[in-house]
Parts: sequence; structure tokens; C-alpha cells
Amino acid sequence: MAPARASNGTTSSRARELRRTFDLLARTEPYYACARWRRAPYDATPYEGLGTGEYVPGVGVSAADAETLFDRLRTSTSDGWTDVVGHAEDANGGVKREVDEDAGSGEVSVVGNRVVRKPAAPVTSREALGSPMRLGVDVEERPLWGVDCYTREAILASVATAPAFAGEDRRDKRVEFFVKRLLPKLHTLGDDGWDAAVLAERVLEDAIAEGDEDAAAASRALLWAIHELDDADAEKRANESTKKKAKKAKGDTSTAVQTAQDAVSEVELVPKEHRVQFRIHPKGTGVVCINPNGLKAGTLVNYYIGEMYPPWQWYERQDAIKKSFPNMNLPSFFNITLERPAHDERGRHVIFVEAMHKGSFASRLSHSCEPNCQTVTFTKDGKLTLGMFTVRDIAYGEEMTWDYSCITESAEEYRTGFCLCSSPGCRGSFLTYAGNGAFTAIVNKKHSFLHRNAILFVASTTPLTKAESESLYVAGIRQCALEKCPDWVVKWAALTLQYIKLEEKELPDVLMKLPVTEYGRYDEIGAKYEAAGVASTRITNLVVTLDKIRYVLNRPGQRRDSFFRALSDDEVIDHLWSGEASVFRRFIITMVNSGGDKRNEARSASMSTAAMFEKTWTDTRVASALKAIKKSVNVVERPETAEQARARLLQVRAALEHAGDKAFHAQARDLLWLHANTLHYFTIEKFDLVLSPPVNIDDMKSQISCEMRTKLPNAVKGNRDKLLQKKYGPLYVWGQLVTWYKQTVYAPDASLSADRRGSLSLPDPESCYSAVPTKYTSSERRSLIKLMRSNIHAMWPTTMSWSFKNPTKVYGSPMFDEALRETFPKEYASGASFQTLLGEFERS
Repeated sequence: MAPARASNGTTSSRARELRRTFDLLARTEPYYACARWRRAPYDATPYEGLGTGEYVPGVGVSAADAETLFDRLRTSTSDGWTDVVGHAEDANGGVKREVDEDAGSGEVSVVGNRVVRKPAAPVTSREALGSPMRLGVDVEERPLWGVDCYTREAILASVATAPAFAGEDRRDKRVEFFVKRLLPKLHTLGDDGWDAAVLAERVLEDAIAEGDEDAAAASRALLWAIHELDDADAEKRANESTKKKAKKAKGDTSTAVQTAQDAVSEVELVPKEHRVQFRIHPKGTGVVCINPNGLKAGTLVNYYIGEMYPPWQWYERQDAIKKSFPNMNLPSFFNITLERPAHDERGRHVIFVEAMHKGSFASRLSHSCEPNCQTVTFTKDGKLTLGMFTVRDIAYGEEMTWDYSCITESAEEYRTGFCLCSSPGCRGSFLTYAGNGAFTAIVNKKHSFLHRNAILFVASTTPLTKAESESLYVAGIRQCALEKCPDWVVKWAALTLQYIKLEEKELPDVLMKLPVTEYGRYDEIGAKYEAAGVASTRITNLVVTLDKIRYVLNRPGQRRDSFFRALSDDEVIDHLWSGEASVFRRFIITMVNSGGDKRNEARSASMSTAAMFEKTWTDTRVASALKAIKKSVNVVERPETAEQARARLLQVRAALEHAGDKAFHAQARDLLWLHANTLHYFTIEKFDLVLSPPVNIDDMKSQISCEMRTKLPNAVKGNRDKLLQKKYGPLYVWGQLVTWYKQTVYAPDASLSADRRGSLSLPDPESCYSAVPTKYTSSERRSLIKLMRSNIHAMWPTTMSWSFKNPTKVYGSPMFDEALRETFPKEYASGASFQTLLGEFERS
């Protein structure tokens, strides 16, 4: 039924115009540029059907943890309660509806610069909560197909060449043809779904049978575009390939004949292989409405049930899968979170539900950026459960979809999660990227690495207050989230919650200042809804972090007290001046050794500090510096206070200025300034290493296309069980608490050493002197000052001449003091601001 290709000028002009449109679309619309165009449906993932509203423990979940999970399903909310915005319980436990007409209703999704409000399903009757749809009667599971944003727009542009669909004012008509004609028919094509030409032919047949001339014209226009552009280009490429093969044969008759025969086959196959503008892709098993009467809005599709995991174990499982299948693409998404309501007597918590292997057909609904269903948490028989509900009327033959609302912290994962939902408002990825700059603006400014460590320092060194406990209770962080957490962890949660509230308050202003996009600009209401969505996600991550930390702290024999410990006054004196490994002593030893007298280098570490001042040194720079220091500073007596120790370091610094050869001592002078101007020092006590039991992921092997590693990494020494173990290192708690808003980092403590460089861990005195005295040049000093002025929280580059081994494991810096002042201005108001100090530093 393909239309003949005309060669007249009108047709050529029409084709050229369409090509220009496609070129523009290629620059503006996401295109699924897969390495190989798959044209066969994916195999369905089999699953075991569970009973109505039934949950079961996940693979490897212990009996004790399973009991805890089932207990977390119990709720104080009354039967019929749902988490749909606008629903709440009245004083008698019944369900009432409260809608803010100005603000709108529905749950907000955080999607780039768009305000995407999840529509509120009209779930009002308790009876409606117990009647799921029937598989094979109301709905049907099928292998389904989808298109990317580029192909969708290419189809709409092709349809626009039909007179009845031309013009910007008829875009709605083109979209209606695409949504109501093409997509329902696409879902019936089975193995032929990849072929846009077959799809257009089927729609044309229906349109002719129904006498719909406009739909028939649109179908013909699409068929013409497919054959005139995609197929013609593919045929041209095939002919060029044939000519090259014939030329290569060079008169070999048998080869030439075979080449000609191959060319015939290639012309037939190449259009299917190389079609570009009109690619349709399989997207797995989905669910289609087959009820002749359709489905009404507010209908319970089915319970979203499956295997339950606590947060810590869920992420162990994800880590094990990623390590075992390092080259896998994103697997199908069947998991969902069941979140306890904030107003429950025992408060919030999160249960991860995996429905890949056990569940119901509710988990087989595909993602859509413009869904017709949504998940709802509700109470039934005193327990929380999840259900999939329709949010608008659904017609016969229409695919049933929901918004996964999945957020990723990985830019690579975001790009890999290409969306094929085919909706007119598709955003290009079924994931939301949490790294979007707009949503990290407040984090970067007021919750940086040093700010987060400031919160941890205060939580570790000051008692939990009644007001802090009450703030957690009001936010719904209660028994379920805080059970068996020591007070310092509870206080950390309360202080982090303060930041979440601050961010929710300030984020709307940031969003409203964003430049206009294709979706428009945030207004005040939209920005507040978006900020509320971010805050909700932050609180969920807070609860998940508490679960992970509690798991580590409650291992047998594990210490539970705070691992941050502020140095006492005496300890600060020893650290700065009097101790065997003090900053002052290490500086003196380094300076003496830098003189080049190798015979003395081995002995200097064993000499007392006072003895080094009495010895005669051959290097005049060293001798002159020691003489100047001894003349102006009491190097023998122990300082009485930490403040006096700091003052002595500054006196030593001043003495070096008059010791000659300023370039030789420049780096030492700056190091002494940094240590002397640090007010808050602390050290850490490490936790015991925790090794989880090997994670059982045998159930995943059939679901992931790549094979298990044939060669295990050296780190596991051939032991596969070791590969499947989660390692919680001695600094894991520190790393997790300062990256609490990220959950997919396998070893959050791995970056601590780099993050601390200069910002929290000051440089070693041993790096003050070098074999090349000019290594610490004026340009490096200017770069350092520029870095600290523009971003005091930034780690220092490895290209600088400082080292950061920090053998004493003492932490603190003037920049950390500033973070304490910024985060807790009332409690840490003393001392000059860092910018004032930096001005003095620059001038000195």
C-alpha cells in the first residue's frame, strides 16, 4: 500500500521542507540513539501472583527484619485514609476532602524546571479500595512499543503535510490523531510494532472502513514521508554499497553475480535496518485497557504488592547487582517505595517493595510523563498498602501508565534512562536528575561539605535539646525512624531537618529567578510546590540514612557513642605546641632538615625541641630563623592555654619575617597562620569494620542481559561471596552522614580524604620546605587566596605543593570555623569572620 514516489517539483519541495523540519528537530528533541535498533519485543518477566494486598519478605531478609517490616505496615491511621493530596481524616476517623482551590491539588514531582503536579485520584469510598480490575477481562498484559520525542515530532510533522492537519493552529488535531489513532493501534501490532509503515497502513485501513477522510489523509501523509524519506535514503545507501562491492569484484563474473543478488536482498532489508526518522522501539510488557466500556477515574487498578526490603538491605542489594553485572544497562523498574505517613503515631519510615518476581499486574504498567494512573498509599484493615488508581477516564485499547517519579544522582544513569512513553509532553527521560543546578543551589551555598561537618560536630559535642526532639516529632520523624538511635544521631537528624526547612523556604526565590524555558517560568505557587517536593525527597533521604546508620551502629560489639570528639584545651596545646607531634615541633624538624645537613636529619626527630634551638646549624637560613624565634618566643615553657599556644605560633610566624630569605620561609609562615587561626579542633574515633553477609541476587540473573564476571577483581581474590558482601568501613558513618541526601554512592567514605584537603584537614608542616625553595611561588599563594575567597569550602587542588597526610588525625581549619558561624550564628559568633582574616593573611 506504499504510495508511489513522485518526481514532480511539488513532491520534491515537500520532501525538502520536511527534511529541514527533521534537521531542526534533531537539534531540539531527544533522540534514542541506540547502538543497534532492536525490532523484536522483549520477553516478558514472569512473576508469581500474590494475594490481594499481600506483601512478603524479600530475598535474604532475615526473620527478625521481616517481623520489623510487617510491623511497619501497621498504622494508627484509620481505614480509608490515603496519601492523595486533599484527603485527610476527620475527628471521627472518616475520610474528608480538603482542597486548596488556589494552590490546586495533587502530589508534586521534581522534574527539571517544570512544575509537574501528580493529579489527585478521586478515591473517596472505602468500598472502592477493595475491588481490583480483572486480568483478561478489564485489562491485558502485552508487549508494547514506544517512540522517542524526535520520532513523535517527526510523525506529527509528516501528518502536517495533509491539508486538514496543516498549520500551527491544528497541532492539537495532529496530537489527537497521534494519541487516539496511532498509539492504540500500535499496541495491537505485536511483532510488527517496530514498523511505522505497517502502523500507518493499519490506521489507514481503519479510517477507510470508518469513512474518516481526515484520518485517512493523515495516514497517507505519514506513509508518504516514511517511503519518500527514510526508505529512499536507506535504498540509496544500499545502492552505494552495491556499487562498492561490484567495483571490488573487478570483473570476477561469479563474484559480480553474487554481488548483484546480495544487492537485491539488501535493498529489501536496509530500510528496516537503517530507518532513522521513524524508529519505533520495544519498551517491554505493559498493560492495556480491554474493558469495552473503558475505566472511570478513581478506579482501583490493582494492589501494588511484592517483596519487602528495609532501606539498608535494599541498597546492599543494588550495590551487589552493580558489582556483579558491571556492564548492564538499566534493568526494568518494578520497585517502589511505601512510605509511612508523617502523622502516624510512630511516624515516618520507608519500605522498598520489589515486584519483579512476586506481585500483581499493577507493577507491569509502563512509565509515562503524562500518566493516566498513579500509585496511592492507603490504609486497609489497619495496615498500609499501595494501590494503582486511574486518575482520569481511560478508553478501550488505551495503554495504562504511571509516572515512575524516579530520581537519580547519576548523570550517566539519567541519560541512559531514555523515555519511550510517546506522550506529547514527554521529557526525554523517565528519571529525574537530582544534580540539576537549580535544586542544589541552596545546598552548595548553605549546606556544603564544611556545613555538613559543622552539623555533625555540633551534634557530637552538644546535648540533644527538648526543642530539637519536638521538631522531629512535628515533622513525623518519630519512633520508627529513631528507634535504637543514640542521642547524637537524633540531634544530627534534628539539625539536618533545620537545613531542610531552610532550603524549602529559600528555594522558591531561586526557582523564580531561573531563565524562561520552553515550559515557561516558575510562578510563586509553582515554585513553592516544587520546593515542597524537594523537601519531601530530602526527608525521605534523611530517614533512609538513619536506617543505614542504625544498621551499622547496632552490630554486635560496635561502639555507639559519637565519633567526633572536640579537643580539650590541653589537647589543643599539645597539638599546636607541646606534643611530640605538635605543629610547632614538626615545623622546626622540617626546617632543620631542609638545611641539607643529612647527618643531622636522622637525629633531629629524636632531639628535644629545646635541644634543636641550642645546637649550631651550618645552614645560615636555619640558624638565623632559630635565633630569631628564640629571641621573641618562649620555646621552653608549656603554654598555659590554647589561646596562648595560638599566639606563640603567630609570634614564630612574625619572627620568620625578620630571619632573612623570606622566600625560604614563605610556606611555613602561611601554614603557621592557618593553624594559629583555627578555633575548633576535633579528632575522630573510628567504628569497627562491618561486613554484611553475601547478598543473594540469584533471582536477578535471568533479568539482566549481560553475563556474570568471568574474571573476578583482584580485590576479592577469587571469592565470589566476597564480591557480594557489603563493606562498611571504619569511616562509613562519617561519609554517609555528610552525604545523607545521596543514597546510591557505594562507599560514601571513599571521597572523604579528597574532600578534606585544606578545607577540614590543614596541610602538613612537612610540606613547608622543599629541595627547591621557590616551589611555593607567589603565583601559587595568589591562587590559594583566590580559591579561599571564592569558595572557602573547596578542597585544595593536588597540583599545589602542600601534603595532607595528617598523621595526628586532628581536624579543623579557619574555614571550618566560618562554617560553624554560618550554620549556628548564635552559638559560634565569636572571632573575626574568615573574610576579615583572609584580608589580613593576604596583606601579611
